[in-house]
Amino acid sequence: MKITFLGTSAGESYPAIWCDCENCTYARQHGGRNIRMNTGTMIDSDVLMDMNSCGFYTAARLGVSLTGVRHLLVTHPHADHLTIEPLEWRRTFGNAQRLTGDARLRAISPRFTDLPMMTVYGNRFTEEKLLGAHPEWFDGTVNTQMRFERITEGVRTIAGGDLAFTPVRSRHGQPGFAHSYILERGGKTLLYALDTSGYDPDMLEILLKYRYDGVVMEGTFGLNPAENDGHMTKARNIAFRKMLIERGCIREGTPFFLTHLCPHWTPPYDLYAPMMAEEGFTVAYDGMIAEI
Repeated sequence: MKITFLGTSAGESYPAIWCDCENCTYARQHGGRNIRMNTGTMIDSDVLMDMNSCGFYTAARLGVSLTGVRHLLVTHPHADHLTIEPLEWRRTFGNAQRLTGDARLRAISPRFTDLPMMTVYGNRFTEEKLLGAHPEWFDGTVNTQMRFERITEGVRTIAGGDLAFTPVRSRHGQPGFAHSYILERGGKTLLYALDTSGYDPDMLEILLKYRYDGVVMEGTFGLNPAENDGHMTKARNIAFRKMLIERGCIREGTPFFLTHLCPHWTPPYDLYAPMMAEEGFTVAYDGMIAEI
């Protein structure tokens, strides 16, 4: 699997939009990998994990096209993970995708490219956000080339081709609001764990049955010593990785990436990456590409 990190910040971005704290100021002054947009990830060239208002910008900066995406797996409907507006621009009017030359210049359409059908997978809260606002995008009334399929936690889904995934309920908001995903493709298995502070026993039992070739996990609260609900801290990240090793789910050298980082509890990349490398983690950054 090829993993392209299209964004690696928590909701307020990094630096936070309205903050001049030490970390936010450092990020603005030093730039580079210290600047983070809201979290989103591309798997290979046809799978998106969440679709927010800035992931497409990172993709464009990398020269990556999203036109081949066939599967959009939504973790939960918070705006930094799911924004409606980018999906609106999948519409096309009339036969615009077949126009060329002067005919295209005279036409008005958000896109002039044929797209494959994209299935959006999500829980009932995601379904309410999308179909509650725009059912016509998914029922064929408007040509968006999208359909929606509700996930069932703990049930393995064959998504087409060699892709399979299993949703795992996360501890983030009310029960069933957020899900992690166990992704399988080409003999590789990836745990994609956003947003969560852990898992209930029934979900943990499912998660621990797998052997992973890589893990992508949120690290939102970083150095915060409090036991906050809904997100991981450095201590929780370390404990979770240790548990996976002890249960034989990963090896000591299995790639373990941290993303969804908040500027107020995780130091800038320049400082946090070497700190977490000592604990066996790779701190992801916007535009990072990895293979497992």
